[in-house]
Amino acid sequence: MTSVGRSRNDDILVLGMNPHTQAEAEALQKSNPKARVTTLQDTPRDDQVRALGSDGAMRVHDLRTDAGIQTFVATLGLPLTQGRQVSVAIASAGADARDELAQLAQVWARAEKGGVIPSRLVLSGHSGGMSLWGEEGGFKNGVLSRQSLALLAAAMPKAAARVEDLCIAACYNGGETTLDGWRAIFPNVETMWAYDGSAPGTFSGATVHLARWEKATRGEVDALRPDAARGLRKGENLAVWSRRDGYQTASVSGSTADLRARYVAGHAAFERYFQGDAQVRDTQRGPLREHYNTLQALLGRPEVPASERIRLEQARDQTLRVLFYENVAHHFQETHRAGIQRGFAALGLRAPDFSRVSRGESLVLIQSFEAELARRHPRPVEAQRLLPLLTEGLRDLQRSHIPDNWL
Repeated sequence: MTSVGRSRNDDILVLGMNPHTQAEAEALQKSNPKARVTTLQDTPRDDQVRALGSDGAMRVHDLRTDAGIQTFVATLGLPLTQGRQVSVAIASAGADARDELAQLAQVWARAEKGGVIPSRLVLSGHSGGMSLWGEEGGFKNGVLSRQSLALLAAAMPKAAARVEDLCIAACYNGGETTLDGWRAIFPNVETMWAYDGSAPGTFSGATVHLARWEKATRGEVDALRPDAARGLRKGENLAVWSRRDGYQTASVSGSTADLRARYVAGHAAFERYFQGDAQVRDTQRGPLREHYNTLQALLGRPEVPASERIRLEQARDQTLRVLFYENVAHHFQETHRAGIQRGFAALGLRAPDFSRVSRGESLVLIQSFEAELARRHPRPVEAQRLLPLLTEGLRDLQRSHIPDNWL
């Protein structure tokens, strides 16, 4: 039942990080023509949002600066202290993700002032479980973390409390602990729909899945069936949580002990790809993808302790970057081209194009660069500046140097 004081409706808010968000919103609208579907997506210019000021004038606010964030938040009409909290939340988002978060704040501000907002929320994009990002066909968007969404929800608690049905149309958000993390953001959520594995893309099943979700959450509901996507591509990856029935999955996976054994057995395959002795031929299938799935499954288990979880999270992030190393190398070269040229030139070496060589060849080049730099006294500044990008970034594939939206 819907709690007293909340305004339940069938309206839907779709926040999408990929370029085909509108197609997903249209599928939801077609499923229920009576529902009002609001779409939030990447703005034409990175982190720039239009908002109506108190003087009635429409202005563009540049969210890349603190001043721009503050002038934007002033248009929301919130109390000063709350406005500061919203500013902090928007500032916490990475480059080219502040615009989506700011648009969400615009919608949620209505609830903070006593108005009505959609009770159903769809979050769509690429994901590894901790964030959403956009990258497809040359389109590149920022990375919106769950933490930034949590900060905005904490700053706008009335709005967060109005969300009753949550759909995460993204990969690997369906583990039990991951859904617990989302549930903590939305205290009155009745149902959650996510994927304990890969999710279908917009035109390879997502629109049909979303129509199923819309129908299943229409009206006052407090439960979802884990077989709600049966017969659909990747329907076996569906995971749901509901206030009535708790956490359920469409398929049964092994025990935690079995998963730990699979993780240990799969590490040898990971090492072959990590060291460049094997090359990924298919990012969706094969031993490395299976190893990644095992890591995600383990991280979804609430019985895995925090001490083990930290190590597994690092392994998950590293495995995903090996799996999509071709994309990583392309973005690394594109982003750091000038620094690569300067760093290698400082040592009298010819700068390679890391996007055109294999991972094994890249590791040899990095080892040679590191050895040559170690022989120099004093060490050239440009070469020293490049070293951590090569070692911690391209070699070790640390998330701090290789962002999610490079994948």
